[in-house]
Amino acid sequence: MFTRSRARLAAAALALTLAGCATLGGANYYSVDQEWEMGQQLQAQLRQELRLSNDQALTRYVSDIGQAMVNQTAMRDRQWRFYVVQDDAINAFNIPGGAVYVNTGLIANVGSASELAGAIAHEVAHGMARHGTSRLSKAQETNAIAGAVLGNAGGVEQVAAQVAAQGAFAKFSRNDEREADRLGVAIMAGAGYSPDGLAALLQRLAEEEQGGGVAFFRSHPLSAERMETVRQLARRYEGQRLRSDDGQFAAMRRRAR
Repeated sequence: MFTRSRARLAAAALALTLAGCATLGGANYYSVDQEWEMGQQLQAQLRQELRLSNDQALTRYVSDIGQAMVNQTAMRDRQWRFYVVQDDAINAFNIPGGAVYVNTGLIANVGSASELAGAIAHEVAHGMARHGTSRLSKAQETNAIAGAVLGNAGGVEQVAAQVAAQGAFAKFSRNDEREADRLGVAIMAGAGYSPDGLAALLQRLAEEEQGGGVAFFRSHPLSAERMETVRQLARRYEGQRLRSDDGQFAAMRRRAR
């Protein structure tokens, strides 16, 4: 999904900050400041690529949930943005620099506020762990990008296409997914949402996948191990007064539909 967009985004990212690359061996080449600067340009590009919802109430609802999650992290002092994408695909994704995109298709198909909060918490966790720029850095190493970029603009575009093909911004490793699940559960609980919502979401998506495919799985591979681990992590918060729903969710889901 968004293959053409990813190529353009990767090109913009590379042009922005490869000057700061200095080491190999699995390092993240991007400082947090560089990542947030990159994020501003990526968001500007995505505004041209995606059909963002103009429903202010729905966007505010998603943003409020997202900011509640961010407030539980060490990156609470950074500016985060939350967008609703007018798209029926059941999907959500994070890009470097504190931006999370949630499709109306996801909002319309979850069963509770805590399931939606689980999806958002998972994406915030990817951002907090800086998985996007870590994957981009790894792709640069694999493809010897540093050398290619020292050439001309055509070289940058070629490298961007290679990075896009690997899904550097969205196709995370199993370890990335495990970390985002673990962090997401803790973030949800800290924000007052039941982590059972994330487990329920994963189960719901698995059932949807059996019925014909879910875009979410293209960048967030699901496994029985992940679902069971999330359930176990959620049990730690049993007995706490955490909410599964709220007074706005039903109306917001109708708006998304």
